[in-house]
Amino acid sequence: MESTQGLPLEVRLSAYLDGQLSHSEIREIDVMLARDEKARTLFNRLKLGSDLGRKAFEDMLHDPVPLDLVRSIKQASAETGQNRMRSPLSPPSKEAPPKKRLWKVAGAGLALLAAGVGAGYLSAAWQNPVPPPVHIAVARNWLDDIADYHRIYARQSRHLVEVPASESQHITQWLTTAVGVDFSIPDLSAKGLTFEGARLLVAGSMPTAQLIYRDQDGDIFAVCFQKSEPVPEMTELTDSIRDDLGLVSWQRGAGAFVVIGPSSDPQLESIATAVAQTI
Repeated sequence: MESTQGLPLEVRLSAYLDGQLSHSEIREIDVMLARDEKARTLFNRLKLGSDLGRKAFEDMLHDPVPLDLVRSIKQASAETGQNRMRSPLSPPSKEAPPKKRLWKVAGAGLALLAAGVGAGYLSAAWQNPVPPPVHIAVARNWLDDIADYHRIYARQSRHLVEVPASESQHITQWLTTAVGVDFSIPDLSAKGLTFEGARLLVAGSMPTAQLIYRDQDGDIFAVCFQKSEPVPEMTELTDSIRDDLGLVSWQRGAGAFVVIGPSSDPQLESIATAVAQTI
Protein backbone atom coordinates (compact mmCIF):
# COMPACT_ATOMS: atom_id res chain seq x y z
CA MET A 1 0.00 0.00 0.00
CA GLU A 2 1.27 3.49 -0.92
CA SER A 3 1.93 6.07 1.76
CA THR A 4 -0.30 9.13 2.10
CA GLN A 5 2.22 11.09 4.21
CA GLY A 6 2.25 14.75 3.15
CA LEU A 7 -1.12 14.57 1.37
CA PRO A 8 -4.14 16.66 2.41
CA LEU A 9 -6.15 15.39 5.35
CA GLU A 10 -9.20 14.73 3.15
CA VAL A 11 -7.14 12.39 0.96
CA ARG A 12 -5.67 10.56 3.93
CA LEU A 13 -9.07 10.11 5.59
CA SER A 14 -10.61 8.88 2.32
CA ALA A 15 -7.87 6.28 2.00
CA TYR A 16 -8.35 5.35 5.66
CA LEU A 17 -12.07 4.96 5.08
CA ASP A 18 -11.49 2.72 2.06
CA GLY A 19 -8.95 0.54 3.91
CA GLN A 20 -6.05 1.55 1.62
CA LEU A 21 -3.51 2.44 4.30
CA SER A 22 -0.74 0.47 5.93
CA HIS A 23 -1.01 -0.68 9.51
CA SER A 24 1.29 2.08 10.72
CA GLU A 25 -0.74 4.81 8.99
CA ILE A 26 -3.99 3.33 10.28
CA ARG A 27 -2.65 3.57 13.84
CA GLU A 28 -1.55 7.17 13.13
CA ILE A 29 -5.02 8.11 11.84
CA ASP A 30 -6.66 6.36 14.81
CA VAL A 31 -4.64 8.53 17.21
CA MET A 32 -5.46 11.65 15.20
CA LEU A 33 -9.21 10.93 15.27
CA ALA A 34 -9.09 10.32 19.01
CA ARG A 35 -7.39 13.65 19.72
CA ASP A 36 -8.42 16.05 16.93
CA GLU A 37 -12.08 17.12 16.89
CA LYS A 38 -11.70 18.82 13.49
CA ALA A 39 -10.39 15.59 11.99
CA ARG A 40 -13.26 13.62 13.53
CA THR A 41 -15.80 16.05 12.09
CA LEU A 42 -14.27 15.79 8.61
CA PHE A 43 -14.11 11.99 8.87
CA ASN A 44 -17.77 11.76 9.87
CA ARG A 45 -18.76 13.91 6.91
CA LEU A 46 -16.76 11.77 4.52
CA LYS A 47 -18.22 8.58 6.01
CA LEU A 48 -21.76 9.93 5.76
CA GLY A 49 -21.23 10.89 2.14
CA SER A 50 -19.77 7.49 1.36
CA ASP A 51 -22.69 5.68 3.02
CA LEU A 52 -25.27 7.80 1.21
CA GLY A 53 -23.53 7.34 -2.12
CA ARG A 54 -23.23 3.58 -1.61
CA LYS A 55 -26.90 3.24 -0.71
CA ALA A 56 -27.97 5.35 -3.68
CA PHE A 57 -25.81 3.21 -5.99
CA GLU A 58 -27.27 0.00 -4.56
CA ASP A 59 -30.79 1.34 -5.06
CA MET A 60 -29.96 2.31 -8.63
CA LEU A 61 -28.78 -1.26 -9.34
CA HIS A 62 -32.25 -2.54 -8.51
CA ASP A 63 -34.06 -0.01 -10.69
CA PRO A 64 -34.95 -1.02 -14.27
CA VAL A 65 -32.71 0.60 -16.91
CA PRO A 66 -34.71 3.05 -19.05
CA LEU A 67 -35.16 1.94 -22.65
CA ASP A 68 -33.71 5.18 -24.02
CA LEU A 69 -30.53 4.63 -22.01
CA VAL A 70 -30.18 1.07 -23.33
CA ARG A 71 -30.50 2.35 -26.92
CA SER A 72 -27.94 5.09 -26.28
CA ILE A 73 -25.45 2.60 -24.83
CA LYS A 74 -25.87 0.25 -27.76
CA GLN A 75 -25.45 3.08 -30.23
CA ALA A 76 -22.34 4.38 -28.44
CA SER A 77 -20.88 0.87 -28.31
CA ALA A 78 -21.43 0.41 -32.03
CA GLU A 79 -19.79 3.73 -32.86
CA THR A 80 -16.84 2.95 -30.58
CA GLY A 81 -16.35 -0.39 -32.26
CA GLN A 82 -16.30 1.23 -35.66
CA ASN A 83 -13.76 3.83 -34.53
CA ARG A 84 -11.50 1.11 -33.16
CA MET A 85 -11.60 -0.68 -36.48
CA ARG A 86 -10.68 2.52 -38.32
CA SER A 87 -7.89 3.83 -36.00
CA PRO A 88 -4.59 2.12 -35.12
CA LEU A 89 -3.92 1.00 -31.63
CA SER A 90 -2.36 3.72 -29.51
CA PRO A 91 0.91 2.88 -27.74
CA PRO A 92 0.61 2.02 -24.07
CA SER A 93 1.16 5.02 -21.81
CA LYS A 94 4.00 5.07 -19.35
CA GLU A 95 3.05 4.28 -15.82
CA ALA A 96 2.70 7.44 -13.76
CA PRO A 97 4.94 7.81 -10.72
CA PRO A 98 3.40 6.31 -7.59
CA LYS A 99 2.87 9.69 -5.91
CA LYS A 100 1.20 11.20 -8.97
CA ARG A 101 -0.93 8.10 -9.49
CA LEU A 102 -2.08 8.25 -5.85
CA TRP A 103 -3.11 11.88 -6.32
CA LYS A 104 -5.18 10.88 -9.36
CA VAL A 105 -6.80 8.00 -7.50
CA ALA A 106 -7.59 10.19 -4.50
CA GLY A 107 -8.98 12.92 -6.73
CA ALA A 108 -11.20 10.44 -8.51
CA GLY A 109 -12.28 9.03 -5.16
CA LEU A 110 -13.24 12.47 -3.90
CA ALA A 111 -15.15 13.18 -7.11
CA LEU A 112 -17.05 9.92 -6.75
CA LEU A 113 -17.70 10.73 -3.10
CA ALA A 114 -19.18 14.11 -4.00
CA ALA A 115 -21.30 12.47 -6.67
CA GLY A 116 -22.39 9.84 -4.16
CA VAL A 117 -23.46 12.48 -1.66
CA GLY A 118 -25.47 14.29 -4.30
CA ALA A 119 -27.02 11.10 -5.59
CA GLY A 120 -27.82 9.94 -2.06
CA TYR A 121 -29.46 13.24 -1.22
CA LEU A 122 -31.49 13.35 -4.44
CA SER A 123 -32.49 9.71 -4.05
CA ALA A 124 -33.63 10.27 -0.46
CA ALA A 125 -35.50 13.44 -1.43
CA TRP A 126 -37.22 11.61 -4.30
CA GLN A 127 -38.19 8.55 -2.25
CA ASN A 128 -38.95 10.41 0.99
CA PRO A 129 -40.23 13.87 0.08
CA VAL A 130 -40.17 16.37 2.91
CA PRO A 131 -43.70 16.56 4.34
CA PRO A 132 -45.34 19.97 4.68
CA PRO A 133 -44.91 21.62 8.07
CA VAL A 134 -47.41 20.48 10.65
CA HIS A 135 -49.24 23.27 12.39
CA ILE A 136 -49.98 22.18 15.92
CA ALA A 137 -52.98 23.87 17.46
CA VAL A 138 -52.43 25.30 20.89
CA ALA A 139 -54.47 23.40 23.48
CA ARG A 140 -57.48 25.36 24.73
CA ASN A 141 -59.29 25.04 28.02
CA TRP A 142 -62.69 26.16 29.23
CA LEU A 143 -61.35 29.54 30.35
CA ASP A 144 -60.40 30.34 26.74
CA ASP A 145 -64.00 29.67 25.69
CA ILE A 146 -65.31 31.79 28.57
CA ALA A 147 -63.12 34.71 27.46
CA ASP A 148 -64.38 34.40 23.86
CA TYR A 149 -68.01 34.37 24.99
CA HIS A 150 -67.47 37.32 27.29
CA ARG A 151 -66.07 39.49 24.50
CA ILE A 152 -69.19 38.85 22.45
CA TYR A 153 -71.88 39.22 25.12
CA ALA A 154 -70.25 42.18 26.88
CA ARG A 155 -70.90 44.24 23.75
CA GLN A 156 -74.59 43.42 23.70
CA SER A 157 -77.18 45.77 25.15
CA ARG A 158 -80.65 44.46 24.42
CA HIS A 159 -79.47 40.80 24.31
CA LEU A 160 -76.93 40.90 27.12
CA VAL A 161 -78.62 38.01 28.97
CA GLU A 162 -80.78 35.03 28.08
CA VAL A 163 -82.91 35.16 31.22
CA PRO A 164 -83.25 38.51 33.12
CA ALA A 165 -82.45 39.05 36.79
CA SER A 166 -86.18 39.40 37.57
CA GLU A 167 -86.43 35.61 37.15
CA SER A 168 -83.73 34.75 39.69
CA GLN A 169 -85.57 31.73 41.09
CA HIS A 170 -85.98 30.27 37.61
CA ILE A 171 -82.28 30.96 36.85
CA THR A 172 -81.21 29.00 39.93
CA GLN A 173 -83.40 25.99 39.13
CA TRP A 174 -82.62 26.05 35.42
CA LEU A 175 -78.81 26.29 35.67
CA THR A 176 -78.56 23.85 38.60
CA THR A 177 -80.31 21.23 36.48
CA ALA A 178 -78.45 22.08 33.25
CA VAL A 179 -74.96 22.31 34.73
CA GLY A 180 -75.19 19.92 37.67
CA VAL A 181 -73.72 22.31 40.26
CA ASP A 182 -75.70 23.67 43.21
CA PHE A 183 -75.28 27.42 43.71
CA SER A 184 -76.77 30.65 44.98
CA ILE A 185 -76.69 33.89 42.99
CA PRO A 186 -74.05 36.07 44.68
CA ASP A 187 -75.11 39.54 45.82
CA LEU A 188 -72.25 41.80 44.68
CA SER A 189 -73.94 45.15 45.30
CA ALA A 190 -71.29 45.94 47.93
CA LYS A 191 -68.74 45.75 45.09
CA GLY A 192 -70.79 48.15 42.97
CA LEU A 193 -72.11 45.39 40.68
CA THR A 194 -75.72 44.87 39.64
CA PHE A 195 -77.00 41.42 38.65
CA GLU A 196 -78.39 41.54 35.10
CA GLY A 197 -79.34 37.91 34.43
CA ALA A 198 -77.88 34.66 33.13
CA ARG A 199 -76.99 32.53 30.13
CA LEU A 200 -76.22 28.88 29.46
CA LEU A 201 -72.97 28.31 27.55
CA VAL A 202 -70.83 25.43 26.37
CA ALA A 203 -67.18 25.81 27.44
CA GLY A 204 -64.59 23.07 27.12
CA SER A 205 -67.39 20.83 25.75
CA MET A 206 -69.25 21.14 29.07
CA PRO A 207 -72.52 22.97 29.90
CA THR A 208 -71.53 26.15 31.71
CA ALA A 209 -73.55 28.71 33.67
CA GLN A 210 -72.89 32.43 33.20
CA LEU A 211 -74.17 34.99 35.72
CA ILE A 212 -73.76 38.50 34.34
CA TYR A 213 -73.19 41.74 36.30
CA ARG A 214 -72.71 45.39 35.36
CA ASP A 215 -70.82 48.06 37.30
CA GLN A 216 -71.57 51.78 37.53
CA ASP A 217 -69.32 52.55 34.55
CA GLY A 218 -71.15 50.04 32.37
CA ASP A 219 -68.35 47.44 32.38
CA ILE A 220 -69.54 43.84 32.29
CA PHE A 221 -68.42 41.16 34.74
CA ALA A 222 -69.48 37.50 34.81
CA VAL A 223 -69.42 34.55 37.18
CA CYS A 224 -69.17 31.24 35.28
CA PHE A 225 -69.11 27.69 36.56
CA GLN A 226 -69.35 24.09 35.35
CA LYS A 227 -69.11 20.58 36.74
CA SER A 228 -65.62 19.19 37.28
CA GLU A 229 -63.74 16.36 38.96
CA PRO A 230 -64.35 16.66 42.73
CA VAL A 231 -61.64 18.13 44.94
CA PRO A 232 -61.41 17.47 48.69
CA GLU A 233 -61.20 21.18 49.55
CA MET A 234 -61.40 24.52 47.82
CA THR A 235 -58.34 25.39 45.75
CA GLU A 236 -56.56 28.74 45.82
CA LEU A 237 -57.71 31.58 43.56
CA THR A 238 -55.64 31.67 40.36
CA ASP A 239 -55.23 34.79 38.24
CA SER A 240 -54.83 34.71 34.47
CA ILE A 241 -55.17 37.21 31.63
CA ARG A 242 -56.58 36.86 28.14
CA ASP A 243 -55.57 40.10 26.41
CA ASP A 244 -57.84 42.80 27.94
CA LEU A 245 -59.73 40.37 30.17
CA GLY A 246 -58.77 39.22 33.64
CA LEU A 247 -59.88 35.87 35.04
CA VAL A 248 -59.77 34.56 38.60
CA SER A 249 -60.54 30.82 38.80
CA TRP A 250 -60.80 28.14 41.50
CA GLN A 251 -62.40 24.77 42.24
CA ARG A 252 -64.66 23.71 45.08
CA GLY A 253 -66.35 20.36 45.50
CA ALA A 254 -67.48 19.17 42.07
CA GLY A 255 -67.53 22.64 40.52
CA ALA A 256 -65.02 24.80 38.63
CA PHE A 257 -65.60 28.55 38.94
CA VAL A 258 -64.24 31.73 37.36
CA VAL A 259 -64.90 35.45 37.65
CA ILE A 260 -64.13 37.43 34.49
CA GLY A 261 -63.99 41.15 33.86
CA PRO A 262 -61.72 43.93 32.58
CA SER A 263 -58.11 43.11 33.40
CA SER A 264 -57.56 46.75 34.40
CA ASP A 265 -60.12 46.58 37.25
CA PRO A 266 -58.20 46.63 40.57
CA GLN A 267 -60.92 44.87 42.58
CA LEU A 268 -61.35 41.83 40.31
CA GLU A 269 -59.69 39.51 42.85
CA SER A 270 -61.76 40.87 45.74
CA ILE A 271 -64.91 40.30 43.65
CA ALA A 272 -63.79 36.70 43.08
CA THR A 273 -63.17 36.27 46.82
CA ALA A 274 -66.70 37.51 47.58
CA VAL A 275 -68.17 35.15 44.97
CA ALA A 276 -66.22 32.16 46.33
CA GLN A 277 -67.64 32.84 49.80
CA THR A 278 -71.27 33.21 48.75
CA ILE A 279 -71.97 31.18 45.63
